[in-house]
Amino acid sequence: MADTQMNTERNSGGQSPLRWLLPLIVVIAVVAITAVALLNRNTPGDDTPPPEPTPLLAQVVENIRNVETFRLLIEQTGVAYPFGVSLDEGQSVVYATMRRGEGQYQAPNMMYASVNLKIGALPVLAVELFAEGLDQWFKLANQWINYPIAEGFDPGDLIAEDTGFSQAINQLREVAYIGTETLIDGTQSWHISGVAEGQVINDLLFNLLSIEQEVMVDVYIDQATTLPALLVVTLPDTASDSEDNTAWHIEIYDYNTELDFTPPNRSADAGE
Repeated sequence: MADTQMNTERNSGGQSPLRWLLPLIVVIAVVAITAVALLNRNTPGDDTPPPEPTPLLAQVVENIRNVETFRLLIEQTGVAYPFGVSLDEGQSVVYATMRRGEGQYQAPNMMYASVNLKIGALPVLAVELFAEGLDQWFKLANQWINYPIAEGFDPGDLIAEDTGFSQAINQLREVAYIGTETLIDGTQSWHISGVAEGQVINDLLFNLLSIEQEVMVDVYIDQATTLPALLVVTLPDTASDSEDNTAWHIEIYDYNTELDFTPPNRSADAGE
């Protein structure tokens, strides 16, 4: 009888730690899962709504209008969009397409750009452009020529109050917040879309285009700086059987960095 009682007490004593341990494990697991969930809710790039789109876009415009310099990378995808251009100082006009261009802007109204033009069956032609206000130069065969290849274009229009980036960002209609996205370079961005007049892309492409129809604009805003990181301007209903709608991808980066181009020596190059 005594042995039976001792065995019962021994067995009872061996089960007691397990009964306390299981609830403790459950509590620890619940706390860990909750912590992970809270951490994920606050990581950059999630779907936590930003400020209201319209005030956010207004802040973006104010910020870009206060920068000193920035760089641009422009790539055209989908169906090619031809435009007229004169490379012989107005003697003739040829139709060209531009798939890629790079440039740097300096406030208030100076810009340098290097663009690749495709004219008919000719090899791709690399053309350098420089403008300060309405004074334009272009470079072919290592020779600067003082002629407005993009007539009427003033680099200051890129950040003026009602043109260029200001128009593309601050005057969008049918504005919609799409979500947060990580760009290819790792930038955490807010993605906002809307509709704009075709003059938007005309201004941003050095006044080389003459688009009148409405365009779709996707704006990707750097969350760290509240500056535009990428604009995608799409021309609706232009797709073909083999290519997507015509679109221009405009990457804006390297804000407030040193200039890395040399303007033409305007007196010497003009032969004065």
